[in-house]
Amino acid sequence: MTDIENFAPELFGFWPQSRVYDGDPSKPMDEAEAREAIGEYFLETKSDTAAPGDELRVLLNEMTAEMREQFAAFRDLRKAAEHAASGNGDEAAAKLARADLKAATDAMSLIVRTLEKIDQLQRQFARDREQAAEDREAALGLDEAKARFHALIEQRATERARQMLAEWQQHGAPDAADGGAGGGASEAMQHAEPG
Repeated sequence: MTDIENFAPELFGFWPQSRVYDGDPSKPMDEAEAREAIGEYFLETKSDTAAPGDELRVLLNEMTAEMREQFAAFRDLRKAAEHAASGNGDEAAAKLARADLKAATDAMSLIVRTLEKIDQLQRQFARDREQAAEDREAALGLDEAKARFHALIEQRATERARQMLAEWQQHGAPDAADGGAGGGASEAMQHAEPG
């Protein structure tokens, strides 16, 4: 299990629709750059309805933000409870502080597990989105290859038809009985005919 004393919820960040590897992560951002960068992680509510995958990604991002805030609140509650429990005050107050300390610790453990599960889901969704994009690209590549192949067939058929027409015009109609001057064109027409 994760040590909640050293747990850093800020490591659980927001997931964009697709991964982008640009910029230097060690370079600090000013507030305007940070607001602009984080804008892509959440949906614009004034726009049309988003795809279900985007809605789920955004919901998980919102849950991450909420869990991070809750973790910080319970961390503060835990520190206050530790301070109250260690004080030389009233025994009833110390008992209540220990109960608060245990509740805060339990809540923090649950938040850690929830953040880990959200991150696991986001990673799976990111892999699924990338796989779907690769599948779409592969399908488009197949369609493009088929279109090029069909265009090549059409081009070769047109070239062959023009060649046969030129031979026919130059030598006349092929005579099937004598295999004469138009024999080459006749043979080509037999090969070109379907069936």
